[in-house]
Amino acid sequence: MVNFVDEYPRQLDERGRIILPAKVRENMSDTVYVTRSMSDKCLYIYTQEEWDKISEKINQLPTATDRNAAAFARLFFGKAASATIDKQGRVPISKRLMEYASLCKDVVLVGANNRLEIWDSEEWERYQRDLSDDIMIDGILKYGLNI
Repeated sequence: MVNFVDEYPRQLDERGRIILPAKVRENMSDTVYVTRSMSDKCLYIYTQEEWDKISEKINQLPTATDRNAAAFARLFFGKAASATIDKQGRVPISKRLMEYASLCKDVVLVGANNRLEIWDSEEWERYQRDLSDDIMIDGILKYGLNI
């Protein structure tokens, strides 16, 4: 299992590709999956291993009998894209996904444990500015993490 940490300022090239840092790539296969965040204006990058885990969970949903489950599966997979990391460590981001997350040239890769997130750098700064200083304490208490 790969755990992603840290923040990495990056730039999208003219063809919509982002270079993954070498230390991020070292434990990844050549195929990744890029999809929309369900809750924020950013994109998620999943490794093949994580994507398989998510796919297995979604495959357990009663999509044949539950319209909400079917709609969720359809949107989750239909809005995602598989991508191959090239020899220079670049991942192509589709135009529709870049538009969804309002990605401009300057972006930030954010480690989020089992995934990487891609944020427009201005949106990432705004997001952090708007967070309460108590978010960490609140999360520890709410979820019983005891860390």
